Amino acid sequence: MSEIRIVAEMEVLPQHREALMPVLQALVDGSRGEAGNISYELTEDLSNVYHFFVIETWASQQAIDEHNVTPHFRAFVDFAEDKLKGMAVTLLKKVF
Repeated sequence: MSEIRIVAEMEVLPQHREALMPVLQALVDGSRGEAGNISYELTEDLSNVYHFFVIETWASQQAIDEHNVTPHFRAFVDFAEDKLKGMAVTLLKKVF
């Protein structure tokens, strides 16, 4: 199976942005160190500092499944649970 890309879009509640940043940094650093990770980037909307996109590329669905149970991912999920206005995750495959 080919690589899987993920775009995770989230909007943090303004009062939680600063507290969330170290958790996001740990998520990015930990994810980049995983064997199945090809790339992992946290990006910020130029017009809204509370709107983020995580753009990820994984070697396989198994790599994603393993990522979803790592301590750094679980810490993000637990911390962010009530600190986000919303979140959407889209899985993609390369066509060309």
